[in-house]
Amino acid sequence: MGAYMAGRGVPPKENAVRRNKHMEADLSGSGSGIVPELPDAERYLPQVREWWDTWRNSAQAEQFLPTDVQRLKILVLLVQRIYEMDGADLKAYAELRQQESLLGGTVLDRQRLRMKLKKQEDSQSTGDDVLDALIG
Repeated sequence: MGAYMAGRGVPPKENAVRRNKHMEADLSGSGSGIVPELPDAERYLPQVREWWDTWRNSAQAEQFLPTDVQRLKILVLLVQRIYEMDGADLKAYAELRQQESLLGGTVLDRQRLRMKLKKQEDSQSTGDDVLDALIG
């Protein structure tokens, strides 16, 4: 056998060139023009209206298409249900978590989706830049 260390296959080249460049979505943090004000906002609890406004003004919303807005319109009903039931429905929580993940709800979700928030010079850390520094 050869002089390979533990592991599988041939060791990588020292200066390997990555051939499959991944696209990144640079987000300015300005929110979305496509997500409207919450329709019939008065019928929702204040926490639900806050949830909607958070997504509406999120950096990820810059990438939203009409299909994503439709997803938010469905999810707002789920969020209302969660608050009305005082959080008793664990399946609803799990579904909400999964759907928000698909929209880039957490720092790790945005990393997976290759969304990168441009850091404004006068703004606080978004958390994304801290993770980028850790991962490299």
